[in-house]
Amino acid sequence: MLNIDTYGAAKAIAEVLGIDTQSQQTTSQTRELSEAERESRRQAQSESKANEQAKKRERFMARYRTLEATVTKGTSDYLTNKGLTGFTFPLLPDGNLLIPLVDAGGFVTGAQTITPAGKKLILTGSTKKGSYYLVNAPETVSTVILAEGLATALSVHLMRPDALTVAAIDAGNLLPVAEVMRNRYPEATIILAADNDIKLNEPNTGKDAAEKAALSVAGWVALPPTNGQADWDDYRQENGLEAAAGMFNELLYQVEGGKLMSAVEVIATHSGQKKNSEDLKPYLETRPEGLFWIKPDIVKGSSEVVNIEQWLSDPMKPAAKGVNDIGEHYLIIEYGKGEIKALPSGSVGDREGWRILRSAGVNVTAKPAMQNILADWLNTRRNLTKWLVTHKSGWHKGAYIMPDGSIIGTPEQPILFNGQSAAATAYQTKGTLDSWRDDVAALADGNPFMMFSIGAALAAPMAGITLADSFGIHLYAQSTAGKSTTADMAVSLYGDPDLQRLTWYGTAYGIANEAVAHNDGLLYLDEVGQGADPKHVYKSAYTLFNGKGKIQGARDGGNRPLESWRTVAISTGEKDIETFLLSAGMKVNAGQLVRLLNIR
Repeated sequence: MLNIDTYGAAKAIAEVLGIDTQSQQTTSQTRELSEAERESRRQAQSESKANEQAKKRERFMARYRTLEATVTKGTSDYLTNKGLTGFTFPLLPDGNLLIPLVDAGGFVTGAQTITPAGKKLILTGSTKKGSYYLVNAPETVSTVILAEGLATALSVHLMRPDALTVAAIDAGNLLPVAEVMRNRYPEATIILAADNDIKLNEPNTGKDAAEKAALSVAGWVALPPTNGQADWDDYRQENGLEAAAGMFNELLYQVEGGKLMSAVEVIATHSGQKKNSEDLKPYLETRPEGLFWIKPDIVKGSSEVVNIEQWLSDPMKPAAKGVNDIGEHYLIIEYGKGEIKALPSGSVGDREGWRILRSAGVNVTAKPAMQNILADWLNTRRNLTKWLVTHKSGWHKGAYIMPDGSIIGTPEQPILFNGQSAAATAYQTKGTLDSWRDDVAALADGNPFMMFSIGAALAAPMAGITLADSFGIHLYAQSTAGKSTTADMAVSLYGDPDLQRLTWYGTAYGIANEAVAHNDGLLYLDEVGQGADPKHVYKSAYTLFNGKGKIQGARDGGNRPLESWRTVAISTGEKDIETFLLSAGMKVNAGQLVRLLNIR
């Protein structure tokens, strides 16, 4: 054994075991140093993470600004294909949508791209959690609606245009975004527009995420009532906007204490009052001052139901359905003091349809969401009477239509004249049949020209009945010879001669339109030589008495139906038509104007 004391022995053993005997630090000193080191490491890690996040954001913003510099505002094929029209978004050169995402402070923190086919990608470097896209920005916010995708958010916005609508991008981001919205709008009603991700024996991801978010912020959930996977955009496309809006509000429920409670049950629970589910359905109301979209809403923290109103249009209503001779359909609108207008069914809800109504004096909202609701209401009216719509005057369904649209007789079916003549205001009643006979027709006695002209005027409505071809008489003579007086006497049978008097100064297409508007009737054309282009006169005369328009292509392919008419024309001038044309160097072939009789 070694001759050493206890300390020496312990030291020798420590050396063998490799224990440091030089340190004089106590256990408590060692512990304090370790905690200090750990805090230092934590701070270093935090700074490193912050630096990395800052660099990540810089890289993202560089990518985003590069893409943003290439965008143009336009309509997306992705949205248009879903029936979501009237919205403009940033579009990349390849047609992809570029959707900026913002955080609670309003700073762009991410972005999503959507191809025309619907493929969605988050831009590299985006911060998605708690970031969102705002669909609209109402002046006051009493209701906030959260949806997953952009299309669903836009559809919900059309259903509830009064609410602030937010796209959270996906189900996993509903809860963070809902919490952001609750912090910003503590008194607002928050609704989660859930996706119905129903699958057999699998979790319903959209429903579960929406209910979790709603529970966290004391919000509501609206789930599409479908048996298969669908979101509210799918439901709108399938059932229409009005029906979707009704179901969205009717199916609202809350999760309280693990129990699902409808809006009616929640009101009853908190107030002891009984409410009918119909109380919460939006509806369209007709008032003397116009049409209004009324959406009942629940005041947060009380049982009170208030109506939020949106003006849609001046008073109007669908009066009938219409169809023309070639099977094109119309919606017939009644407005003002019993006035009516036929809208092509394909234009109801689009820019052209609203233009037609506004031109008729019916004011319509300029808000796309409200226009869609109005269009759905117009399109879904049922049990309407079917009318015949025609742009051609003359005999229809046993009655006679004048060029101004007035109807003589009782038609077998209601008729609406949808044509237009430049002389429409001429067809007025003045005097009586007896006074015309005694004071006008009597002057023609013994004057063959006047009698012949009156005979032609009387023959005009008989053309369709007898299946006669179009024809005309051209009265020509020097000035002050009485040709205009003769023609005025004849056309006075129909109305004011001055207002009926049209000119040859126009195009063949314009003359053809007038012939259609004067089908089975009399067309008055005055002074062939005054300012009229001989080439236009030739084409117009040939077209008029040929009784058919030219072949024209249709916008959607094929050809438009060929226009036809039977018209009697009275024309005047200082020269006969052939002489007028020949004096201009034009050659008139035999038979081309055979149906126009020159009388001097």
